[in-house]
Amino acid sequence: MTTCLVSFFLCGCSEKKSERPPFPLPQISPLTNEMFALSEFEKADSVVRRFLKRWKINGASLAVARDGELLYAKGFGYADVEQKVEVTPSHVFRVASVSKLITATAVMQLVEQGKLSLDDRVFGCDGILSDSAFGSISDVRVLQITVKNLLEHSAGWDVSVDGDPMFSGYDVALKLRIPLPVRVDDIIRFALSKPLNFDVGDHSSYSNLGYAILGRIIEKVTGTSYESYVRQSLLLPMGIVDMRFGNSYPQHLYTNEASYYDVAGAPLVAAFDNPRARVLKCRGGYDIRMLGAAGGWVASPASLLRFMLCIDGRPEMPDILSPESVNRMVCNDSIFDPLGWRTVNERRWMRTGTLIGTSVAAVCDTSGWCWVFITNTTSRKGADFPFVVENMMGNVLELLEGGLACRRLTR
Repeated sequence: MTTCLVSFFLCGCSEKKSERPPFPLPQISPLTNEMFALSEFEKADSVVRRFLKRWKINGASLAVARDGELLYAKGFGYADVEQKVEVTPSHVFRVASVSKLITATAVMQLVEQGKLSLDDRVFGCDGILSDSAFGSISDVRVLQITVKNLLEHSAGWDVSVDGDPMFSGYDVALKLRIPLPVRVDDIIRFALSKPLNFDVGDHSSYSNLGYAILGRIIEKVTGTSYESYVRQSLLLPMGIVDMRFGNSYPQHLYTNEASYYDVAGAPLVAAFDNPRARVLKCRGGYDIRMLGAAGGWVASPASLLRFMLCIDGRPEMPDILSPESVNRMVCNDSIFDPLGWRTVNERRWMRTGTLIGTSVAAVCDTSGWCWVFITNTTSRKGADFPFVVENMMGNVLELLEGGLACRRLTR
């Protein structure tokens, strides 16, 4: 069964209405729920459906691989509640901070190519971003920031002290006296105008800004846009065609992208590019494209799963990085965060992502399981929801394994 489904591992392209893709995309047969409508999977299906009902999730999609092969990919609930469009495995979703894993992988690829070093300085006359736009620095400690500091969140910014500038467009525009929407370079300039919150390299403190800067570093080193570089040099070699930057407003979603939903009664907020417009935060409150390298990608779970299988260090599918680079990403110094991943231990590697309107849990474990679960609805658990999903997935994996064992016995 698994072998016959490998050719369908990738989902069809997600071309946006009225937008031509930046390069030709091959035609690939889309995954469908019917491909995985097997009696052996019915109990696992039921567990997911009950979970979504309990947590009031409108739609979700799950992809599971075992030992490098796609085993299961299925959509649940509605991609668009109003239009009664059911989720399929080919729907793409915002993946929020899972974007950081993509960015870290791109950085490590450039390190392998000798175009970057983890010890390269970022700012100042001898830094990668020595542009005059970033010449006004209020804290000399900024000159110590390296690529590695950005990857491990140890560059000196602490959002618990000053807030997250990636979500402070109005403050940035006011401070710099520029119109909305602000750009990544504007936010970097804004951050450099303020003192750091702790010494560079002292500890890790989660930073979206750090990964946005890594996106600019990739652009400077490669001479092309971050998105184009990643798609051409990482994703296409992996055979992935449906991952790209998302958009903020509902009318700009891709044709096979899920709609996004907040909790019932969520208040309206100012639109990211127009303070007079009031929108749901998940439908225009964020500048998704500006989040970019820190949180701007959309993907189907199956394609994101394939990405993870190409950096998991296991032999079943060739990795795009060397074993040394894969190991470097997960075996960082114990007092700092891993590079790109969120949590790493001897049992599993995990990357999570959360924005209003979406939640992602992506896991590779030592027993050969790899899975991605994405929703299009805010949970009241917020950033902790991926760990609730992980608990549910323990039951799902047991049922899938039991279904496979039953299938083998009846052959």
